[in-house]
Amino acid sequence: MHTHTRRTLLGASIVAAGSGVLGACSEADSPSGAGSHSRPGSESRAVAADHSGLGFAPKGPKGYVNPSDPEVVAAEKERGSGPLRRFTLTATETSLDLGGQTVRSWAYGDTLPGKEVRITAGDTLDLTLANHLHAATTLHSHGVRMRCDMDGVPGLTQYSIKPGADFTYRFAVAHPGTYWLHSHSGMQLDRGLYAPLIVEDPREPLSYDKEWVVVLDDWVDGVGGSTPDGVLAQLRGGRGAPMGMDMGEGTAHDASGDHMSNGAHTSAPRGSRVR
Repeated sequence: MHTHTRRTLLGASIVAAGSGVLGACSEADSPSGAGSHSRPGSESRAVAADHSGLGFAPKGPKGYVNPSDPEVVAAEKERGSGPLRRFTLTATETSLDLGGQTVRSWAYGDTLPGKEVRITAGDTLDLTLANHLHAATTLHSHGVRMRCDMDGVPGLTQYSIKPGADFTYRFAVAHPGTYWLHSHSGMQLDRGLYAPLIVEDPREPLSYDKEWVVVLDDWVDGVGGSTPDGVLAQLRGGRGAPMGMDMGEGTAHDASGDHMSNGAHTSAPRGSRVR
């Protein structure tokens, strides 16, 4: 009987990556829960190849654990048997209000950050990403422990989602916490492709009158003629001096759907319990 010595997902076209691919897959399932990250500029390499519209890499060589194998099915069952929670995010170019200044950028829908995704630990998340951009993209669930093929790393755990296409990420979520969803292609997350992911604890011992989800971002896209790619190019050039542009004040978003920008305040009655 063959003994599996490696647990990974490999596409036939990226077998040569070897240890790099193994690291990307195992890290997403590590106790720390910190998923892997592609380097800026990887988007162009992922888009270049045509894989006939497949959403994720095909089966790897003999001896490797694949997404459809019993080991993965068993691990998913251990993570939870709760209900299926369906959501859809649409990656698109849009106009965004940065507290009085309107810029053209990318976002999930027409809000910044994208609409909050909220589930309970033990649920299975069914999240469809529709790509309405002119560039390929993927979606990464930052910090969430999951099956490797749903990790959203282009060229490693899946093929990029082409313009006009969509892909459904489905995986059981075992651990409560505050996470975030973001593009894992190039500098796209710095254009606004991110959204909060809240996993509630079914055994939460405390109660709260209000809950605020705060997202901080040092914004550059469309402000003073800047772009994330331009800032990256300057950093790669070794220039550490101020870049001569307004970097923005950041944004925040609360669970009720009210949008805050540039230091606006949210209040609660005295004596309230707020998380």
